Amino acid sequence: MTIAKKITASAIALVMGASTFSAQAKNAAEQDDGRLEVGYLNCSMVDGANFVVYSTQEFICSFENPVSNEEELYAMEIRKFGVDLSVTDEETLRWAVVAPSTFEESGVLEGRYGGASADAAVGYSIGARALVGGGEDSIALQPVSVSTGEGLGAAIGVEQMTLTFKGAQTKS
Repeated sequence: MTIAKKITASAIALVMGASTFSAQAKNAAEQDDGRLEVGYLNCSMVDGANFVVYSTQEFICSFENPVSNEEELYAMEIRKFGVDLSVTDEETLRWAVVAPSTFEESGVLEGRYGGASADAAVGYSIGARALVGGGEDSIALQPVSVSTGEGLGAAIGVEQMTLTFKGAQTKS
């Protein structure tokens, strides 16, 4: 088995394990502290740089706020420390948002998040991120996101993510 296949198999195993963790964590959050899945944060990569042990990616994101009926826009920056031997042409992320059952303010997702990530790509890519944080640590983003894109390589590391609220508009 080639190194690329071993890395890909390891990343797929991590994604599958993270998915199981995600379901258990989400159920525990909903039962223990009243947080509910309230929607999805959808993000598309607009820029990125890779320096093997440190990489950055920038995304533009949208969230449909179920309480205010607004589409909120966010700028996202992800900084990864670890091993990143990948080249990615494009990437999209989709996060399930777990939040307090009642929130009325726009921009509630703004804040810093941290955790771990793993990605693998041979043509198409797949990845998983386990991040928590946000305003007063009250928001969890899934806590595992699944990413898709196109590229080549593999990456694993510790991530810091910052979401910056850019505005909202009422959906028609």
